[in-house]
Amino acid sequence: MEFLRTSSTFPFSAAVIHSGRTMEAVLTGIPPGGNAPVAGGAGAEMLEIFRQYDDLLQQAGIDRTAVVSVRLYLQEVVRDITEVNQVYREYFGSHPPNRRAYGVDLQTGMLVEAAIVAELP
Repeated sequence: MEFLRTSSTFPFSAAVIHSGRTMEAVLTGIPPGGNAPVAGGAGAEMLEIFRQYDDLLQQAGIDRTAVVSVRLYLQEVVRDITEVNQVYREYFGSHPPNRRAYGVDLQTGMLVEAAIVAELP
C-alpha cells in the first residue's frame, strides 16, 4: 500500500494506492496546509477538491479517465447540488464516472467532501 500525502494539517493521507490497482482519495475544499475551506460556496470547494485531485493524479501517473467512482457528501445537498453538478460536468467532460451524492452533516464550515476511486494501469 502506498500513501500519497499532501501538506495537510490533518492526520490522514489524501490518497492511498491499494495493491497497485486502485487509488482512493478523500478530499475536502480545505487547501493543503489550510484549516478552513476556500471561500465562495460549494462550487468553489468542488473546484478546490478537483485541483487537489489533479495533483494526486499526476503523482500516480494517471489522468481523469482513470476515475471510476465518486462519492460526494454535501452539507446542503438540495441547495448545492446544481452548482456542484456544473463543476463536476466541466471537470469530467465526456468521460463522467459513476457518482453518488449524499446529504450529510459535515465538520463545521465544510460544504463538500469527496471520495474518489481511480483504477491504475
